[in-house]
Amino acid sequence: MSQSSVNIEEVDVCKCGYYCRLKTSRTPLNPGRRFFGCKASKENGGCGYFRWIDLSLENVDESSLMNRFIDGHNPIDRLKRKVKELEEERDSLKFQLNENEEKMMVLNKKLKEVKLQRDWENVKFNRVVIVFLCLLTIKWFFNIV
Repeated sequence: MSQSSVNIEEVDVCKCGYYCRLKTSRTPLNPGRRFFGCKASKENGGCGYFRWIDLSLENVDESSLMNRFIDGHNPIDRLKRKVKELEEERDSLKFQLNENEEKMMVLNKKLKEVKLQRDWENVKFNRVVIVFLCLLTIKWFFNIV
């Protein structure tokens, strides 16, 4: 059976006795190639079994390979677009942060002014109360004498 006619409905069983999972390669040498691989990785005691089910890039003609990377199917182009989107979002968030910091500074200034105004109102009220108490004390003193 050639590699181009692999039946992916027949699941492989690895040397560990597990049914192999259908996986997709993310390596630079074999991007997007599908394979059956052992459920457990070699680092976790697995056997490391794998079998390619897609054609290798050696068997693919150049025109079909170029068609695969046109219209944003190239993972590098997708990553570049994603990086650009994230940079734009970062710049937007920085701008919003600067605006919010400016608004916060204005609000803090207004808060200080309100506190000063409130303190001044309290001082004026306290003066009125003291004057009133002094007048009552003087009146009381003259009524007794």
